[in-house]
Amino acid sequence: MKYVFGPVFSRRLGFSLGVDLVPFKVCSMDCLYCEVGATTEKTLNRAEYVPFDEVKSELSEFLKGNPDIDYITFSGYGEPTLFSRLGDLVKWIKDEFPQFKLALLTNSSLLHRDDVINDVREIDLILPSLDAATDETFKKLNRPVSGLTVNRVVEGILRLKSETESKIWLETLFVRGINDKKEEVERLGELVYKISPDKWHLNTVVRPPAYGVEGLSYEELSEIAKTVNYPNTEIIAKSVAKKRKMPVNELREEIYQIVVRRPCPVDEIADALGVLKEEVESIVEKLEEEGKVKTVFYGGEPYVKGISG
Repeated sequence: MKYVFGPVFSRRLGFSLGVDLVPFKVCSMDCLYCEVGATTEKTLNRAEYVPFDEVKSELSEFLKGNPDIDYITFSGYGEPTLFSRLGDLVKWIKDEFPQFKLALLTNSSLLHRDDVINDVREIDLILPSLDAATDETFKKLNRPVSGLTVNRVVEGILRLKSETESKIWLETLFVRGINDKKEEVERLGELVYKISPDKWHLNTVVRPPAYGVEGLSYEELSEIAKTVNYPNTEIIAKSVAKKRKMPVNELREEIYQIVVRRPCPVDEIADALGVLKEEVESIVEKLEEEGKVKTVFYGGEPYVKGISG
């Protein structure tokens, strides 16, 4: 499948079926920490970046088997709200497959728009990002398209909170030396309280980033959590899926579809798919020989990175 991938075991969403709604790497930001890679087309223009009917066809093929998944998640290569037919897709899934819950991972850049708010109303869980409290930090860390400001991002998240019934799990990703200073953390905390999300997720750089930045330690994230003291704060941690059997060809495709979207260590791939580490190592070795993946190092640790195309 070209636009649907997984399901994979997510540390937050359980077994999640991913849906890519924009090509690599169309986004409204060029975040220093992005695990997908540097943005090649930075835009706020909404369009039908991928064929709507093909996405529906792939989803229908997969969902008609009534798979055991926790969420269908709009995520992937870039910012999913840039897809102009997101609302049509949400409605179609809700009409045809109402038993499945929907999730959206978004950088929050378009949530201030009426059309985007209307498109996401029926999504069960939305995970918007807010990494900066000042425009100076926002420009340095998230490198947004020209004209986009922190106030506009916060405005959008507040609209999400007040105008939809979706659960809101707000995420802040901390990068060493950029948005981890005391003043920035305190101002971020004020915004978190203002937004009042159902959960506040603290994250950091754990995979090879698009640019040379470093993450914080668990202890440092814990100190930030204590400083802000927001109820329902969670430091995102690694989760492990139950072991399961999977045909080799299917496992091979699953591994490639994961690592082409985000670099992963072998043991994390095994945990995500619920298979043995040795199985993953064997398939990764073959994929390397075929030039489909490569090994990159981050923090002294090897990660498997998919080669798109």
